[in-house]
Amino acid sequence: MMMFFAPPITWAMAEMADQPAVLALTNSTGRTHTHLDWRPVEDWLGSQPFLLAKRGKRVVGALACPPDPPHTAWVRLFAASTGEAPEKVWNLLWPRTWEMLQSARVKIVAGMSLDPWMKKLYQIAGFTYILDVVVLARSRRPPAPGMTPGPARIRRAHLRDYEAIIAADLAAFAPPWQMSPPVIRTAIAQAEYLTVAEVGGEVVGYQLTTPAQEGGHLARLAVLLHWQGQGIGQALIADLTAYYDQRGARTLTVNTQNTNTASLAVYRRAGFELNGTRFPVLQLTLG
Repeated sequence: MMMFFAPPITWAMAEMADQPAVLALTNSTGRTHTHLDWRPVEDWLGSQPFLLAKRGKRVVGALACPPDPPHTAWVRLFAASTGEAPEKVWNLLWPRTWEMLQSARVKIVAGMSLDPWMKKLYQIAGFTYILDVVVLARSRRPPAPGMTPGPARIRRAHLRDYEAIIAADLAAFAPPWQMSPPVIRTAIAQAEYLTVAEVGGEVVGYQLTTPAQEGGHLARLAVLLHWQGQGIGQALIADLTAYYDQRGARTLTVNTQNTNTASLAVYRRAGFELNGTRFPVLQLTLG
């Protein structure tokens, strides 16, 4: 009787030519985690660390964790094909990923757990839980009482505002939530409704809402630090809810951290309510 042995599993750095294999892997029935990202997974090819697990020439696993901004990295992709134990693929690829991140002087690695099996892999690598990302939803309704206008003028954003939007975003968010200017521009390109708050001719905040199946998703809201607490965010939200109500949108959603009490209060005043969806976030600090 002839016996066939599977070739050993090895690792390699992904290249642009691996795009078809990566897409085939992520579209398979195996275990796949993709980050809630502004860029599709294949766009990160060419940025390292983006590693593949192979049996012979067949790609059976992938782990992508390229930093952006430079000192912060998210686990953007992990996948293991059907028949491959996720733990085995992770234990092959993560040590090499960790070494590359250390060499790049990355300080923080974060990962979102969209499935319980992924959380276990983070814990194997020493990640610790830091918070939950929670989802709030707002159904179409009359304006909430007490929504008084703030000191800012809210208007649609123009191309000339993009640098001010980027500056506001970088100032408002800390790692791991901070995005690099190129990624902010990618987000702007995907906006359905993009507005700025202006005081005395200065852009002091902005909001970016993307299209959703039954309405819109408030994907980014930023206010300069010295203008926070003065109704700027509330005015931006009041404007966007009025915009979508006028369009007949059934639902608006937004994500925030369960520890961000200020944001939660602003969203609740605008009629958003927690819908029960939450995603644990785990983090690893590199020495």
